[in-house]
Amino acid sequence: MNTDEIKLKAALIRKRRIELNWKQEAFAKSLPMANSSFSEMERGLRPITEELYKTIINKLELPSLNKDWIEDHKTLMSLIKEKLYFCDYETASSLFKKLQRQEKLLNNSILFLEYNLTCFIYNITYNNCKEIKTDKYLKKYKDCLDYAQIYQFILYQGILEKNLHHPAKALTYFQTLFDYPYSVNYFQDLLYYQSSICLIQIGHLALAHKYNNKAEMLFKENNNFKRVAFSQMHEAIIYAHENHPTEAGKIYETLLKTYSKYLTDQDINIILSNAGNNYVSAAQYEKAQNIYKQLRSGWQTIPEIFYGIAWTLLHTDQLEELDKFLIYCKQYEKNKFIEDMLQIIDMQRTPNKEKEIESKLKACEKYLNREGSSEGMIFVYEQLIQYYETRSIVKQVKYLKKLNELNKRGMQYDQ
Repeated sequence: MNTDEIKLKAALIRKRRIELNWKQEAFAKSLPMANSSFSEMERGLRPITEELYKTIINKLELPSLNKDWIEDHKTLMSLIKEKLYFCDYETASSLFKKLQRQEKLLNNSILFLEYNLTCFIYNITYNNCKEIKTDKYLKKYKDCLDYAQIYQFILYQGILEKNLHHPAKALTYFQTLFDYPYSVNYFQDLLYYQSSICLIQIGHLALAHKYNNKAEMLFKENNNFKRVAFSQMHEAIIYAHENHPTEAGKIYETLLKTYSKYLTDQDINIILSNAGNNYVSAAQYEKAQNIYKQLRSGWQTIPEIFYGIAWTLLHTDQLEELDKFLIYCKQYEKNKFIEDMLQIIDMQRTPNKEKEIESKLKACEKYLNREGSSEGMIFVYEQLIQYYETRSIVKQVKYLKKLNELNKRGMQYDQ
């Protein structure tokens, strides 16, 4: 029996004994064996004979699973992770449902840590900002994880923090992996990819360029063209942050020509959303309009597009079209910020609405402070600055300082 298997069997015994409310001393006595020897065995410091293991699994009501079953389910979990890496979410979801049908057996087998790790990765991928509870066993039995599992666990703890809009916390996890003497195929690619996103968000653009280029190179080596496309989108976002909208626009144009065949309509809509945002931020509304004409079906699920289209229509004096669009928007679910933003855009062309606009902007600021959305706050601060500048009110300085603290521009960073 190898060391990893000894550790896993020991962790399974400890987990199951605790679940059944057996005291360590009482359980050791029931075998019978000395408590000190059993304690060492439970910590993976003493090998377990086959005969003793059979006795223990009977006492702990654990299933007897053959090696073929173990290998088949290890392969299934590896395949789910691979499909997530290649963004084949439909297949990954189907395989995960198949895996979950064996949840009880898996949680009572030496695969329980690998199963919980797979669930952790899957849930973070699909439930961006929801509470993730599948890391209990991973934290408790972390000393029983192998080097690849530890790498994956740390990586996805970082990705969870990134999804919760905590880029600095995420980078703490990611830096731990950069300091490791080893890497893990596919997951190293994702480390660079996710790190670049966080670096964009906190404004460290030179390092974001570096990591993003490494991610793109690794994705190309593994023929992961969907993620190559998104890496190039991140590169365009970096150029947009650096106030190079023309360079960003060229990247968007090239990546759509090269990689559209690998992308779903929703992927293309995310890229077009960012491309439109690039031109709106640069006040290049004619180019933004051409981008929005390319949107595919289902674009209404991306809230930022409502802002981009409405803002473009306002600044190209297409007021009748804007009226129609604002009515059209009402049928789609949006968060409070987007709703308020559309109302502010509507009031921009109406005389004597200054106080209402200021009040609405202040309400947006309070809401976004509570929600922690720096993307939306960019718009609010820009509008407050514009509002106070036109009235020569000194309050604009406060919002200029706040705006300088924020780096995100309401962009979609990944799929």
